Amino acid sequence: MNLWFSSLTLVAGLFLCSTALPPEECQTLVTPSSLADPSTMYGRLNVLVGYTDHEAFNGILKVTDSSWLKISPTSSPNKIVMSEENKMNGQCFSSSVNITIDGNTATTDAYLPSIANITSVFHLVPSCDGCVVFNINTTASNMEHFLKLLNMTSTVTNDEIVVHSLYLMGKESTIKDSDMEHFKKQASCFGFDREPDFVYDTKKGFCVEGEGIHI
Repeated sequence: MNLWFSSLTLVAGLFLCSTALPPEECQTLVTPSSLADPSTMYGRLNVLVGYTDHEAFNGILKVTDSSWLKISPTSSPNKIVMSEENKMNGQCFSSSVNITIDGNTATTDAYLPSIANITSVFHLVPSCDGCVVFNINTTASNMEHFLKLLNMTSTVTNDEIVVHSLYLMGKESTIKDSDMEHFKKQASCFGFDREPDFVYDTKKGFCVEGEGIHI
């Protein structure tokens, strides 16, 4: 039994070593891309895979059937607007937020201020062809109230929380297996060394723009 267990541990260790990326390759995958030309983000982006490190946001992902964004320019060269259509527990919700770009960093205005005070700072990081990956750090408060509005039970209070998330988005509604595996390795470079918290199921379908309750 001990020999079997030792052999199994050795195989598992070799597998982990073979799937882990070397530091120099991780550096390439975590370094923010330039936002000098934000048009690379414009248009519709379907959320395909996601990771998060906080129970509140993980709970939201568990009840999310689908999500897509539309990013559009404004009259200001360093400002864009992002609208979002989320299907959660079969119900559609829409929202929008203004975003300011400074160098390679994008910062949202206060998001859902009447419900929960949420602000996000994110970077665009390298991804597969036709894909976009957002590395997001979010500060939020009043999440207890927000989760109740979504009919979710949680131990989260209204105290301020800090959340790290990573999302893979694309123009299509599916992702190739090779791109999924590459994203998982990229996620491990950010500390998400596990299976994703959200993977879009094409059977769930997307909300039509403007279909849901605006929050």
